[in-house]
Amino acid sequence: MLFFVISAFSLYYTMPLRLKDSYPKLSFYLHRYFRIAPLFYAWMLFSLIRDAWYYSAHHSVVSIVESLTFTFNLTTQGQQGFVWASWTVGIEMLFYVMFPLVYKLVDDIWRATALVFILILCWMAYQAIIPYIYGPETAPVVAEWTFVRFLPIFAMGCVVHFVIKGIQARGSSPSDESIGLMLVTVSTFSYLALLNGRLNIFFMDARLWQGLIYTVMTVGLCLNPLKAIVNRFTVYLGKISYSLYLGHTTVVLFLIPVYRFIYGYVSTTTIAFLLCYALTLALGIGLSDLTYRFIEAPGVRYGKVVYRWFAENRGNVARLDGSDSGDPVKDIRR
Repeated sequence: MLFFVISAFSLYYTMPLRLKDSYPKLSFYLHRYFRIAPLFYAWMLFSLIRDAWYYSAHHSVVSIVESLTFTFNLTTQGQQGFVWASWTVGIEMLFYVMFPLVYKLVDDIWRATALVFILILCWMAYQAIIPYIYGPETAPVVAEWTFVRFLPIFAMGCVVHFVIKGIQARGSSPSDESIGLMLVTVSTFSYLALLNGRLNIFFMDARLWQGLIYTVMTVGLCLNPLKAIVNRFTVYLGKISYSLYLGHTTVVLFLIPVYRFIYGYVSTTTIAFLLCYALTLALGIGLSDLTYRFIEAPGVRYGKVVYRWFAENRGNVARLDGSDSGDPVKDIRR
């Protein structure tokens, strides 16, 4: 849920850079695609090999095509994808498709707040009709993973953007750090209350509460980036977080024999857990650093190359972007 909040916030934050390009929509979609797809496709290939070798499981051509096109969340049986932990990627890519329209229509904090509740109402309505569309047995599975459920959380990230934009517009205040500290502590307290079942009011979906809590925490950290949370190490983890996210489940899988060995020889459960955690984090970071350097970063660079190629072939790009007015001088200026 934090990922979804941060995603919408950062998209709003970086969209002005895309608007400076000659073909903003094309720039946005290419940038997003090459940010996500290369690493995802690499893990797709690995997953196909791993599942065939380790589990003797083979994926259908249909499921492979759904993953290649990032449409698996729209299906009833493959919403989570066969790449482990990729269910969020399926949701994220669908939000990317919608984002240029959201950015155009939602241009202040009031519209962003309205969007949150409009999308919650859409989610409530969708829940009501799911059993009639998919049947009572399939409906719970669809409801658990459908992207419709998570759209309000993206809208909360839009709210974060306008809150921060408003604060920046009025200028910094001596009380900002204190307010930030308060928001971080309140959000932490609220999350503990949620874990203990104390926040079962208003939002009936606990994930919406998570979104709201992370919204408050993000604003708080923008106002007061506490060193314990925002530092060189965590910034580095943020940079490789996509690689770490997609890779950590496989690291855990192959470390299971090591975990058993540690728990067998360390009598204190807490110490055994911390040792396993440290080992998992160390190996996960090592793997993620490699995939970031050799897959993610080159993929982003290649996306820029592809955009430049399209931009240099202006006629083709104009047709793709829908911006060919028939006047070359006007189009070049645009």
